[in-house]
Amino acid sequence: MPGCPACGRPAVALGPVSKLTGRRIGRCRSCRAHFWANAAAVARQQPVSEELGAGSTADRYGEWVGIKREQAGPEVWAETAAWLRRSVRVHGERRPVLYDVGAGDGQFLALARDRFGFDVTGNDVVPGAVALAQERYGVDLELGDLGGFGHRTDVDAVTLWCVLAHVDDGDALLRQVHDMLRPGGLLALQTPHWTGVDAGAHVVQRVTRGRVTRLNDRRVGPQHHILHTAASITAQLHRLGFTEVEVLPRGRYTLTAEAYLISMSVPRLLIRPAAWLFDHVAHSRFAPKIVLDVRARRR
Repeated sequence: MPGCPACGRPAVALGPVSKLTGRRIGRCRSCRAHFWANAAAVARQQPVSEELGAGSTADRYGEWVGIKREQAGPEVWAETAAWLRRSVRVHGERRPVLYDVGAGDGQFLALARDRFGFDVTGNDVVPGAVALAQERYGVDLELGDLGGFGHRTDVDAVTLWCVLAHVDDGDALLRQVHDMLRPGGLLALQTPHWTGVDAGAHVVQRVTRGRVTRLNDRRVGPQHHILHTAASITAQLHRLGFTEVEVLPRGRYTLTAEAYLISMSVPRLLIRPAAWLFDHVAHSRFAPKIVLDVRARRR
């Protein structure tokens, strides 16, 4: 068993195997990250984005964008873009360059360009996203994985909106981001957070010896290879050459209630009442803080 994918330490505990999916969650005793520990031994399942309609054309990708909440959109993006603009270090009169990894339809980049004066670009692995970004916002994206473009110290800021948890090798992605940033460049990312609700579901999974696992199967797996804690993402970024790391837990829900419930295979008859309850909790002060907002600077 390899060490923790966040802090790299070997003290890892394994939970029971899910009877439904065969997946197993590993827990780092040091930084408390929780991650998909037996991915190599389990047949890959369809990611939630594909289940819910993300596709290769602009129209199909537009359907996927349509199930996202406003709560996860312009207001949050503006807060992040404003921080980047205040904190970025640029010499001379040139405009700072912002690169968004997994940029989707490009709406965040358009906001950063039009309201905050960034030169913008980014990438996505879905052809429909690249087409939609150009069609809707005039944003040019690169198509493919970040490592294939050869960026080296050519951008001032990088953003990752719920991208880090979706890749097999988080270290590799963060090293690529580090390499493309100019010295002193900024990183802002959002990533899923291991919460008390997740911990409770994990206890149930242990007590039932892997028979009751629906929430854990939704939260840790092909959709999210890792759920970070503040300690784990801080440790990973420090280890990979970032400094000034700030982490803030947020009660932010990216998808609509219906999309979350469909992804957990809730019976259709229960979706509407369950969505009503979900929405009331999600907008209350009792909502679990399911994501982390993270800011850091390249040394």
